[in-house]
Amino acid sequence: MTTADDGRAERLAPWIGELPLSDQVHLTGTTLVLEEIRLRRGDSLPHPFDEAKLREALTPREAATKARDLAQAYEGASPHAGSDGVDEHWRISAMSLAFAEAVESRFPDQF
Repeated sequence: MTTADDGRAERLAPWIGELPLSDQVHLTGTTLVLEEIRLRRGDSLPHPFDEAKLREALTPREAATKARDLAQAYEGASPHAGSDGVDEHWRISAMSLAFAEAVESRFPDQF
C-alpha cells in the first residue's frame, strides 16, 4: 500500500510541475487509477506495466511514448469487467491515450 509519504511526490517529473494545476491533477490522477488497477489485478494483467514510468519520465516525449505504448497494448485486449462493470482493459487504454494526448498538447515542441 502506498502512503502520502512514500516518496512519489519527490520522484514526480519536474516537467509535470511546470503544467497548470488542472493538468497536473489529470496526469497524476491517471497514474493513480492505473496503479490501483495494477495492484488489484497483479499477475492477471495481460500486459504488465509500471504507471510510475509515466509520471517519473525524464521528458514529456518519453512519458507520451510510454503512455501510447500502454494504450496500444490494451487496445485489443479481451474485456475484463471492473467492479463498476466497465472493461478495465478499455479503461487502461483510454486513460493512457488521454495521458499521452494531454502531454503532447502541452509540449508540442517535443513532438
